[in-house]
Amino acid sequence: MTRISIIAFLLLAWLGADFADPADFGAMNYDELASELKKLKADFPGIIQTESLSKTATGRDLWLATVSGGKKSNKPAILIVAGVEGPDVASAAVLLDLVRTLGDGYGRADSITRFLDRHTLFIVPRLNPDASEQLSATLRYDRFLNASSLDLDHDGAVDEDGYEDLNGDGMITMMRVRDPLGEWLADPLDPQLMRRANPAKNEQGEYRLLREGIDNDGDGRWNEDENGGVAMNRNFTHRYEFFEPGAGLFPLSETESRSLVDFMFAHDEIGVVISFTGAANLITPWRSAKAEKGKPLVAVLPKDDEYYAFLSKAYKKIFNSQAASNPPVKGSFAEWAYYHFGRWSLSLPVWMPAEVNVADSSKSDIKDDPIAQQRRLYHWILEQNDKSLFIPWQEINHPDFPDAVVEVGGFAPGVQFNPPADSLEGITDKFAEFIFQIAKYFPSLELTLKSEAMSADVFRITAVVKNAGYLPTNSELGSRLKWVRKVKTEIVPGEGRELISGKVFYLSEQIVGGAATEYSWLVRGKGGEVVVKSGSPTVGFTEKRVILK
Repeated sequence: MTRISIIAFLLLAWLGADFADPADFGAMNYDELASELKKLKADFPGIIQTESLSKTATGRDLWLATVSGGKKSNKPAILIVAGVEGPDVASAAVLLDLVRTLGDGYGRADSITRFLDRHTLFIVPRLNPDASEQLSATLRYDRFLNASSLDLDHDGAVDEDGYEDLNGDGMITMMRVRDPLGEWLADPLDPQLMRRANPAKNEQGEYRLLREGIDNDGDGRWNEDENGGVAMNRNFTHRYEFFEPGAGLFPLSETESRSLVDFMFAHDEIGVVISFTGAANLITPWRSAKAEKGKPLVAVLPKDDEYYAFLSKAYKKIFNSQAASNPPVKGSFAEWAYYHFGRWSLSLPVWMPAEVNVADSSKSDIKDDPIAQQRRLYHWILEQNDKSLFIPWQEINHPDFPDAVVEVGGFAPGVQFNPPADSLEGITDKFAEFIFQIAKYFPSLELTLKSEAMSADVFRITAVVKNAGYLPTNSELGSRLKWVRKVKTEIVPGEGRELISGKVFYLSEQIVGGAATEYSWLVRGKGGEVVVKSGSPTVGFTEKRVILK
């Protein structure tokens, strides 16, 4: 098909179309995000700082916001990363709303002041800004790849087979082609939804399901080499898939992923990592399983299992969420943060639609529903009566399938990842509540110290280090990795005094919540102070003094 005939075909499709305006998620594009970050820094000097971790292939900054109060600098930190998946643009808006709430409340609201005096919050509002910007472009679609052009189909050319707007609505949705050899069928309960045929149930496929577009390079495949190259949520080292489209040339090949990892390894104080993603372990908690000998870990260690279950329960109580999550993605950021960085890694979606009443009662009680999330979202859309959120299937003439029935339709770009604009404020309030709750579960050290005279100039110093929080001082995996700092308890006898028994310092592998560990030393020398210090970057530090007399 010639270029002129393709343009004529698309123009005819557009002239015959009647479409609703595209959905508005109330989210900001990159320029608006950058402007808001600068405004936050100017409005709350000394509390909010911003910096660029790196620049993307298009020159956009990968922004980091640091929120902290008080005079202490070595405080336990929480890192929150949004926009890991390109179409998720609303999570950045939620986080910047949170930052403004914290800035406004510091020094006014006791809970916020106490939180920021005890903790640092690191926020990366959009990890893949080049992909996210597609939802603000003239042609909108759910883009996961950054702007690093790669040869995704390994044919020696880049970006040569992307998407085309075949029905002229300004969006790329899905395309179903009637084909008896296809693997897909229209769902019997909701025919607008598509699901894979299940041969075990004697189901026969009726369609091929593709993203909207044509076969530009004539290789018999569609849209297999779109613009860009790497999906950030597939570029991390745990369970990385070499040679898979979207995974990149090698783990951490991108400036976005590598600069984030470099920042994290430079900040030992990060104890909890939170990321927004559909593969949410706060909805479906990660569970332990027997490890296969000689193979990498793919399940949490047994002692960490109960904490993930507990934190999931706390999340569901606040968000009132009973939805199922997507399966974990290989090479994901959330898994890397636990398995390779050794921290508590919590993942959640920015939004899930509320449960709705389904007209046919049989639809609301489907066991092992393979499209449960799509069905939930679709019926929520029907209840909203918003025609911009789902495009009904419309038959078109397709140049690559002249003898087949081809239809275009499905969820509008961004709809499966973002809430409606009027929901953002409520989500921010719940997320802030969840962050404060997580902070309450942080490990917290209490140090008690006593001195006993053993002779005229020899004293026994006894220190009890207790974890008064809920979470242990290290996860079990964090202790195993040897990278996460252990709790160090150190004695400083001071000038004129000699340590005659005991080590200068002790390291605790893990102190679980409510437990304590005890150390003792013998010190020779009368008078003056002996100092004992205890702590780690992820837990915080405390010290006590005792006078020898």
